[in-house]
Amino acid sequence: MLRVIHVILVLSLAVCASGVSGEADVKKVEPALQPDQALLAKLAALGDNSSVVLEGTKVISEGLGDFAKGWHNMAKTGPAGRDYTIKMAWMADRQRAFFCGANHQSPHRFNDAWEYDLAANTWVLLYVPDYNDCGKVGDYDKQTLEIKDGWLRTKKGGPGHPAHTWWGLTYNPETKSVLWFCAWPSYRLKEKLEAIGAKPEDLYKGPPVWTFLPAERKWEPLPTAQPWPRSVFGASLEYVPELKGAVWQYGGESWLLDDAKKSWKQLPASKTGLPIETLVCYDPGRKLLIAQRGASEKTPAKTWHCSLAGGAPAGWEVAVDGGEQPIGHDARSLMYFDPVGKVALQYECGDKAMWAYDSDAKKWTKLAPQGPPPPFEKERVVGYLDPARNVFAVIGYGKVWCYRYKKAS
Repeated sequence: MLRVIHVILVLSLAVCASGVSGEADVKKVEPALQPDQALLAKLAALGDNSSVVLEGTKVISEGLGDFAKGWHNMAKTGPAGRDYTIKMAWMADRQRAFFCGANHQSPHRFNDAWEYDLAANTWVLLYVPDYNDCGKVGDYDKQTLEIKDGWLRTKKGGPGHPAHTWWGLTYNPETKSVLWFCAWPSYRLKEKLEAIGAKPEDLYKGPPVWTFLPAERKWEPLPTAQPWPRSVFGASLEYVPELKGAVWQYGGESWLLDDAKKSWKQLPASKTGLPIETLVCYDPGRKLLIAQRGASEKTPAKTWHCSLAGGAPAGWEVAVDGGEQPIGHDARSLMYFDPVGKVALQYECGDKAMWAYDSDAKKWTKLAPQGPPPPFEKERVVGYLDPARNVFAVIGYGKVWCYRYKKAS
């Protein structure tokens, strides 16, 4: 009997040390990755307002080969940040974070898809890029692209007009689908269509939302019934569990995307709109959407709230106008909600600063973490909030900076 109790205790401690909830489900995820126990011990030792640097990030990039003729080093570094493409989406059922999106022009414009597993400190290439939307349009595009059901895509199925993500990337845990508002300017589009003998009127007229199914490693477009929001770039998309959909925000317009029903619903317009390229996150405890945008030449920094306490979005209102706030820009900042600390955390890529926002006090605080500073040099970083390990993870070339705001009780 004592031996049985001992075994149960050992197994229980092993699960707790991993920091992973839903362990049975995670084991079904492919590829299966072995957690690094030494790494997990470092994370477990983090206290309040503390940081640690993890090294030796691994990359599983089977099939990548020398795509793009060597214009990348992703087999060693993973995808890295790409201009206005630095957001990652947490996938609770997989206990990993998703990344996709294209650069602006160089060194490549890929339609690849990745996931990152912090427990194993490993990038996994889920979709090998099958198109590089870079360079003069010609025979390459003719051989690679096609129109299928009104969508410009590669003959293997990937997006044929890849965009930045801006803040328009999120994950629906119910449908187990990544949602990407893949809006990109029309330049080069006409030339690509001409190369394959198509015309603009052959294209689907609705919002260019693409979904990615991690378990199937497959891209699929998401055609939806009207009415539609505008097909503009720089919008945000954030999944809200209570609404069973993703809130799309651009200016004063708000829409709810139900990807299961393939429909959009327009939400009440706000008296105040959000500027383009604004950061948005969701606080499930307070049922509050939080948005922030740094100062520009003409306007001070602002922070907005949109309450869902009444069961539906009540519209955006300015919570903090001016004063000391972070840079807040979706190409230079990462903002996610921390459910343990109950604050919005924002990392600034330029000065490598971490900020916390208390929505009750309506106050931003620049933090001074105890531990090593972010080790990044000139690389563009990506990052996300990992609720399974209770850290904010910022990923560069071979190194990950992990920050914990508050240790869980």
